[in-house]
Parts: sequence; C-alpha cells; structure tokens
Amino acid sequence: MNAFEQLCYLYGIGSEFTKYTGETVKFSPSVREAALKACEIDFHSNESIDALNYKLDVSPWHSLLPSISLVEQFDPHLTVKVIDNQACATVHLEVPEIDLSVELSFEKAIFTGDYIDDGTRFIELKLPIPKHLPVGYFAAKVILDKKVCSTELWVTPKKAVSFNAQKQLGVSVQLYTLTSPENYGFGDFSDLQQLISNSANSGIDFILLNPLHLLFEEQPHRASPYSPSHRGLINPLYISIAECLTNSAFAQLEDEHNSALAILKAEKQAQYIDYELVAETKYKLLKSLYRQFKQNACLKSQRNFRRFCQTKSNLLSVFADDERAKFWQWLAHVQLSQCQKLCLSLGMKTGLINDLAVGCAKDGLEFITNQSIFAKQAEIGAPPDPWAESGQNWGLPVIDPKKMADNNFAYFKQLIKENMQYFGALRIDHVMSIRRLWWCLTVDDEQSGCYVYYPFDHLLAILKIESHLNNTGLVGEDLGVVPPEVTEALALSGIYGNTLFYFEKNHMGEFKHGNDYRENCMLMLSNHDVPPFISWWYAQDVDLKLSLSLCTELEASKLKSQRQIDKQRVLNWLNKSHLNLESDVNELFNELVKTLIQTPPKLFSLNFDDLAKQTLPINMPGTNMEYQNWRRRILTPIDEVFSSQQSLLNDLTELRKSND
Repeated sequence: MNAFEQLCYLYGIGSEFTKYTGETVKFSPSVREAALKACEIDFHSNESIDALNYKLDVSPWHSLLPSISLVEQFDPHLTVKVIDNQACATVHLEVPEIDLSVELSFEKAIFTGDYIDDGTRFIELKLPIPKHLPVGYFAAKVILDKKVCSTELWVTPKKAVSFNAQKQLGVSVQLYTLTSPENYGFGDFSDLQQLISNSANSGIDFILLNPLHLLFEEQPHRASPYSPSHRGLINPLYISIAECLTNSAFAQLEDEHNSALAILKAEKQAQYIDYELVAETKYKLLKSLYRQFKQNACLKSQRNFRRFCQTKSNLLSVFADDERAKFWQWLAHVQLSQCQKLCLSLGMKTGLINDLAVGCAKDGLEFITNQSIFAKQAEIGAPPDPWAESGQNWGLPVIDPKKMADNNFAYFKQLIKENMQYFGALRIDHVMSIRRLWWCLTVDDEQSGCYVYYPFDHLLAILKIESHLNNTGLVGEDLGVVPPEVTEALALSGIYGNTLFYFEKNHMGEFKHGNDYRENCMLMLSNHDVPPFISWWYAQDVDLKLSLSLCTELEASKLKSQRQIDKQRVLNWLNKSHLNLESDVNELFNELVKTLIQTPPKLFSLNFDDLAKQTLPINMPGTNMEYQNWRRRILTPIDEVFSSQQSLLNDLTELRKSND
C-alpha cells in the first residue's frame, strides 16, 4: 500500500466493490482522487499526504484517550493508549454526572494492540470498569501520572429497545394520500387519528408512516418526502386545521376554514394532489392561526410555546427570528404526540413508526445550516444494477465521514433523537448508509462513483443509545446489496431488517420458502417503490411505463412475459389447489397476505394502498417529471377501506395470534 492508497483507506475511500454481476470492480485512482477532493483533502504533494497519514494513523497513539470512548453497558471497559513502560500505574476515572469516581488497574487490562513510532512502543489496553453504567453520553475525565485527559463516554447497550415479543400486524401508509371532509386535500394528523382508531379496532399493532420531514413552502411542487429541506423538522401541511379550531383561541377562523374547504372541493376529488393549490390555501390558514395565537392565546399556551422554543432552541435556530415557522413546528409536535398517545391508549403494541430519509436536498435548510460537515461536488446514489447500468444519482448531498464527527457527532445525535420523539419505532431508509454510501462524482466531465465508508461503530452506538433514551425500536431498510458485516452487526444490535416479498427469490428465480425468512424483520408485500398488488398482478405498471415512453414495445413485452412467470411462481409458492392465473385478484391477495403473516417475521405490514385496492403507484423509481410521483390520492374514505376489509383483517389478527 503506497501513501496515496493509505490516505484513501484512512479516509474511508473504497478501493473496490462487487458488482451485481458478481464481478469485482476496482475504483480508478482518478475516481478516488475525486472523492478526496470532495472532502477538500490536499493530496497533490507527498508532504501533504504524509502529514495527513500521520495525523490519521499515528497521532491517535500519542493520546491517552480519544475524544469519544465507546463503553459497553454491561461489560464496561475503558480503552487507553499509553507508552509501554507507563502500563504499571492506575488510572483514575471520574464521571460527575453519574457520580462515578473509580480507580482502574492495569493489572486486569486486556491488551488489544500496539504501534511503534520513532522507536517508542505504544500499547492499547482495555481497562475494566467495575460497575454497570446507565446508557447515555457523559463527560468524563481520566487522570494518569497527574495528567488529566477528557473524553465523552458513550455507554452503549448491547441491543436496541426490543419490540413486543408477540408478532405484530401493521399498515404502512403515505399519510398525505388520505382524504376526509375536513382536510385540505392533503392527509393530516386528524386523518392519522382516524386511521389509528380504525386500525386499533381491527387488531393492528403499528402504523408505518412516510417521512414527515419539512419540505419547501415556496416550492410546493417538490413533493418527495425522501428529498426534504430538513429531516429534523415536520412538514406544517400535516397540521390539522380542524383540530386547531377546537381551541377557543382560533374559533374566529371557522368561516375562513369553511371558505378554504369550498375552494378545494373540486381539487380534493382529483386523483392527484395539486400541491400548488393545496399549499397556497392551507398556508393562508396556517398564517391566520399564528396571528390569532398572538392575539388570543391563553397564558398556558403561550408558556408551552415558549418552553418548546427553549427546549428545541438549537434545532429551531434554522428559522432565525421567524417565530411563525417555530409556531407551526410547535403545533405539529403537539398534534403528532397526541397521535402516538392515542395509539397506546387504544392498546397498539408499537403505535407509530417513523421513517428517516437517507439524505436532504442540497438547497434545503438542513444542508444550508450544516454545510461545514458536507462534502463538496458529490451526491448520494447507487452503483450500477440491472435496471440502471450506469448507476443512479439521487441528487442528495453527502456528509464527509470525518467532519460528521465534529462536536462528538452532535448533528447525527440530534437527527436521530428528533426522529424518534413521539414514535414507537424508527425505520431508517437505506440503513447501509451508516456503513457506506455510494458517492456520485464527476471525473473528466463524466459521471462516475465509488463507495465511501463511515464511522460505523460510532453511528451504530448512537442508534442503540438513542433507542434506549427514547424507548424506540429500530428497523433498518436493508433491501438490495448489503455488506455482510452490516447484516451481522444489525442483527446482533437488535435492529430489525426489512424484507419485501417480491425480492425474496432464490438463485433459480423462485420465491423463497416462507420458513426461510428471518424472524427479526418487518415483512412487506409491497412498499412505496413497488406497484400495488392489483397493478402488479395485471402488469398495469408495465402498461404505465409504456404509456410514459419509459420502455419500448419490445421491452414491455419482455417485462410482461417475465411477470407471467412470476405470477405462476407466486401460485407455486402459495400451493393452493383452488387458485390459478384466472382467479379473482382480491382472493389471490387475501391468500397471499394470510400466508405471509404465518411466516417467521415478527412484524408484518400491509400496504394501505393494497387494502384500498389502488392500481396506480405512489412513486415510479427512476422518474422525475414523467409521472406525478408522491401525488396519487386514496379517494376511498378511511372508514370504507376498513369496513370493506374487515373480514380479512379479522382473519389476519387470528392468524397472527395463532402463530406467536
């Protein structure tokens, strides 16, 4: 390994990857240089490379402690680096916040490595801490030979908070697709309460939501919840105006509310959301809410708002002096917290599950206010696959793996904490990102890319710590190519995976036997990137692609032929003699989900689109303007969906109980 290769290794710039074909592809020096350049690393002279390598590889051995010390909760050891002949004294550890003051002896130390620099041998030792510690982050200091060193002690549990031991049935829903008489053409927190009530009455244990992240008030057409302005903030469009009007402070807005509903009456009956009209109309009411609050709010409400602003001061600083935007965040937090309280009061085991997008928009508030930790001229994407031979560029900025450690990972801690509040569990989109991300780079005016690796142990520790501090379970979306070390570490950490029926095939292309599914995962028939079942069965998604000129007639014909094969494979998998290719699609769906819920996975989620018998997709991956992504409504009222599917839901509830 030469000096340049060592620098790439130390900075996490990958050297090769295994392509979907099984071929090992090495990243060219020019691609790796582009990744270093994106991190603003000076690699143009041997001196600068040597200096960086020394800083990253050798300098840590000259420090007794790193800035962060990872400590296991029930087997706590403090890792120190000392000169060989220093390992004969005791170390004094003080952690004032938890009243810990203890002597750590070198006699019981575990040797874990050494390094020789300029003739001096340094050794790394793990010193046992004779006490179980509470989970959390704690300022600590260590004294050795009268020298005082500081570190942040991360006391990490072995596993994340566990889900209820019993199997759970849930629904996944894109909240904004829900319709009701009182909403503004965009599903809101009152609709969520209605969904919760119906779900609980039907024996459902959890509701998986789309990301509720803040989008773009001035650009409402940017509707993707997976390309948000800020992942730590909530989209105000989810605020229920009707719920607000139950507060006497806003009673004067009743007429304005009714006028707004009249304006939106025709729009609410359309298949696709007109975000420009919906946002314009609703933001007018939201602005009126703020004015009325300033004039009429009681002292208790004013105190609660001020307390919220103080508690969230760091997060809300992105709004500077915009008190109105902070007020909207407060309303959203109040209503969302009420939703989770309703879940638990009605006996749901987990309640709401949040979804954390993998990144933020490069012109959004999250990026603008945290630019110092983002790399330059690099974007998140995916490597080549059978559907995109040149790879995918998702257009989201990437975080520099070294700079994200600034302030002891304060940015990532806050991001996870904010997305766990008010939720029974958190789904992490593209969970592989805590280990590695595909960076899209421009090399010689051509698009290229490589994997860049992240501080996996630290990010995984944060997930587990925050899981316990917030009493929140974790689900990692691990579809696609996942490094084996990630799969193993997530399983050992009690983080559930995500299994999609359509993707679970063996090397022959047949659907895997249900008994081969892993237990600790969330099983789904479909998600937001896969067409609803009816559409899939009739290959309507292929017809839609053809109508949008996303494939040729020949390609569509091949896709339909493959779909026929897969349909027969589904029938083979079900092994029900009374079912065939001509069977009623609703009967097929019912048999499929009733079979799936009897497989090992602890969590099984129904797509609400399937319960509502939708035929149009909510999203078509790989498209932008060609299709109205993230806009398709469910025009059937929530109550009607549940009443039409009550028999199926009763069967699923009984099957879930009998298969515990």
